[in-house]
Amino acid sequence: MRPSSAPPMLLAFLAIALLCAMDAAIKLGAQTHAIITVTFMRYFAGTLLALPLLRFGKIAFSRETLRGHAVRGLVIAAAAYLFFYGLWAIPIAEAIAISFIAPLLVPLFARALLGERMRAINVAACLVGFGGVLVTVTGHVPVPTPNRTEGVAAVFVSAVLYALSVVLLRQRAMRDDPQVISLLAAAFPALYTAPFALFAAPLPAPGALPLFALMGALGTGGILLLAYAYARAEAQKLVVLEYTALGWGALFGWWLFDEGVRPQVVLGGAIVAGACLMTAWSGRRKAVTA
Repeated sequence: MRPSSAPPMLLAFLAIALLCAMDAAIKLGAQTHAIITVTFMRYFAGTLLALPLLRFGKIAFSRETLRGHAVRGLVIAAAAYLFFYGLWAIPIAEAIAISFIAPLLVPLFARALLGERMRAINVAACLVGFGGVLVTVTGHVPVPTPNRTEGVAAVFVSAVLYALSVVLLRQRAMRDDPQVISLLAAAFPALYTAPFALFAAPLPAPGALPLFALMGALGTGGILLLAYAYARAEAQKLVVLEYTALGWGALFGWWLFDEGVRPQVVLGGAIVAGACLMTAWSGRRKAVTA
């Protein structure tokens, strides 16, 4: 089955699985390298791996295309750095559960940038979702890390930026070929982070290059599938699948880092996921009765 003909929901589901595997690889890399180095290498490797994909799409690098992706790339770079810091500071599942607030913010940005209709239930869901995030970060932490507070804050801010990047992706997916999107979504963040990684942090160890290549492959694959999905479905419909990430995050965290999952993380993630599912169900109901 070609990606262009697969159901958008399936593409988004597979994309989330790949991106969660990338998160685990990033946490591995962050244990021995500076966060800015990991951020740069993830996108530099992604750029190299995305270049051959251009042969399968329509190459169009107009001034408007580059300007749009330059803005989105800056948002991606900031969101990625903050999220990678959070992955280093707190368990993967907890970071993912906090990031679940992002889909609730998508309708706000979609209304402002795309003119998509926003309903009152979206506002209520944002409030409920924020409560879920508060539940996620409460409770006893068996082995608290010194940077836990900063890690939680970094993930929360990155979630806001990620929500903006999702809407910008939808905006670009309606204009640009998925292969172009995949390339520029990696190239611009690599460009923005290069000066800091190359001149303000130690260079990566040669033995870590396969891990960085894996990050790039998983990230490029995930973004490519998301680009195909968002080109064929509204942002507010696909973001519901973000919540499958909690299961993937818990699995990778347990398997690679011996991380447990606190009950508050599961409960908080369920609250936020329930808020988003509520908005999605309400949207489908209105569409049927309209």
